[in-house]
Amino acid sequence: MRTDPDTGERGRRGGLTGEDSRCLWGDDVPHIDENGAVSFSGLWGLGRGLRNCAPLVRAMSLAPWGGGTILRYHSVNDDPGWAGDYVQRSLVVPTEVFDRQVASLVERHRVVGVPELAEAIASGRRVDPRTVAITFDDGYEDNYRCAFPILRKHGATATFYVTTGAISDASILWTVALRHAIRKTEAPGLECGTFGSCSVDLSTPRAKERTIAFITAVVKRCGEGEALDIVSEVLEACGSSRQTFDSRIMMTPDEIREMHEGGMTIGAHSVTHYNLPSLTTDALVREVGESRQALEELLGCEVEHFAYPNGRTNRHFDARVASVVAEAGFRSAVTSISGPVSLRYPVHCLPRLGIVPHDADVRWLAADIQHARLSRPNHSSLREVAASSDSRRAPGGGRDDAGATDEGQEAAS
Repeated sequence: MRTDPDTGERGRRGGLTGEDSRCLWGDDVPHIDENGAVSFSGLWGLGRGLRNCAPLVRAMSLAPWGGGTILRYHSVNDDPGWAGDYVQRSLVVPTEVFDRQVASLVERHRVVGVPELAEAIASGRRVDPRTVAITFDDGYEDNYRCAFPILRKHGATATFYVTTGAISDASILWTVALRHAIRKTEAPGLECGTFGSCSVDLSTPRAKERTIAFITAVVKRCGEGEALDIVSEVLEACGSSRQTFDSRIMMTPDEIREMHEGGMTIGAHSVTHYNLPSLTTDALVREVGESRQALEELLGCEVEHFAYPNGRTNRHFDARVASVVAEAGFRSAVTSISGPVSLRYPVHCLPRLGIVPHDADVRWLAADIQHARLSRPNHSSLREVAASSDSRRAPGGGRDDAGATDEGQEAAS
């Protein structure tokens, strides 16, 4: 079992990892001794070891439901002040760890871009289980400063899904503003209308993290207006604003253009990062369409790939959202549900594997990739989009009148 830092899927902890990954990820990681020997814990650890056994991996990859894997990252950074104060610590990967992971991926897998995987699914071709795609969500400045050079060093490509309203810190992501305000406030408690007459404890770092998790979960389930009101109220109660930051948070247009020209794929991640199923249809159309338009104007080319924001919510996408994304002209959309990229799932709800702290050890990363490509997620949102895609299939194949890709074949088991 694993704990996904973005979806909140929880499992048993323990196992392996080294001292070099503790700088940002702390002690909540598995263990490997100084000689590189794995410390197993009962049958659970034995199962992990067997699943990462090379002959068994090759044999299991022939399973008819297996497929490729899309990895989901957020931030690559060595600044301890960044991890925790701006972005959830478990989402921040140290540069040394990312370097080691990319090197292993290039050696053991076919590292391709999301466009290649999406094209295979849209064409009804079985995806080679050795195929891996690297993706980043949100558009943090360290994607350019830290991750991009490592990718070029190893000759690897990646897809970067950018929240367009936050480019150049034009409007700081609400997740960043909320976390920073609560982490930095000196108030022992928080009182605001969001909590009714209750006062929320902020007296310890652990209490602050609990509060951040709770408010974030509430906001991710609200419509745009209500979400904005809650965030603004919390920031005011903490004596903060969206502009009180010590460093730049997001990438600039020039950095995004340079990565695109350097062989990276740039995709959209909405305008404001609010939960899309909670929006009205008009607001949803704006979030999806305007994010694509902004990036196309920035890059001077078509932007064809999308990532649904707010993966920790139970439903961060649904059939209505997927339909709007398809009609906006996006050829693919990725989720935060762990699973394989295979013909079982339509091209507008491709599963992704979230990177977690124990993946600092590449053997655990390999095991998690193997687990993801052999899993069979049965999330209700996946079923909805699959059914909707099948019903919208145009006679004779190709695209239907709305411009959506024919996905009937992709939804087949």
